[in-house]
Amino acid sequence: MANKKSYAVIGLGQFGHAVVEELVANGKDVIAIDNDEATVKKTGEILPTAFIADSTDEQALIELGIGDVDAAIVAFGSNIQASILTTVILRELGVNQLIVRVDDDYYVPIMKKLGATEVITPQKAAGIALANRLGNDDYKDFYKLDEKYSVVSLIVNSAFIPVTLAELNPKIKYGVSVVLITRAKKSFVPGGNDSLLPDDNIFVVGTTKDIRSFREALNGSRERKK
Repeated sequence: MANKKSYAVIGLGQFGHAVVEELVANGKDVIAIDNDEATVKKTGEILPTAFIADSTDEQALIELGIGDVDAAIVAFGSNIQASILTTVILRELGVNQLIVRVDDDYYVPIMKKLGATEVITPQKAAGIALANRLGNDDYKDFYKLDEKYSVVSLIVNSAFIPVTLAELNPKIKYGVSVVLITRAKKSFVPGGNDSLLPDDNIFVVGTTKDIRSFREALNGSRERKK
């Protein structure tokens, strides 16, 4: 069996705490640190290996074994000075996978030059998602995958006439793929013989333009009535 991977989450605000929750839920080995006692205490309720520490103190990170983890997530966001110093230290400690959160695109190339293997901007992603949901009441969630493709969680109109995916043929007609259907609180990956039903929550992958065209074909060009 392959060795179980270990992770460090540094910065336990709302974003960092959410990362810890998901890692713990998936059975991962996690070390979490923050310099705020109350924040660490909250995370400590779900993770015994949550510690009060200054991530810009190299010796503190060494003592906690942060340099031995397979991947580290620097989750500060707004504290860019701490993010930069922590990123440099983690790279020097030999952490191979280093994911850094920033809230300003200006720092993305800087973090990459400092050794971050991945830089994420959750506030920008949230803004993009909000802008795409506005005016589209049947868009439940919007996730931008890259510069071209997105995933949209879309509610099928209650007046929709059921049709199988084979008949609808979304890939050929609209350039999108229906990858998941949630119905009556149960989710499944659909096949061609599965039908779309009124009020289904479907997850659609494609370009923003193609998803919009598909959405209009399903629900009409007008906003979905509440």
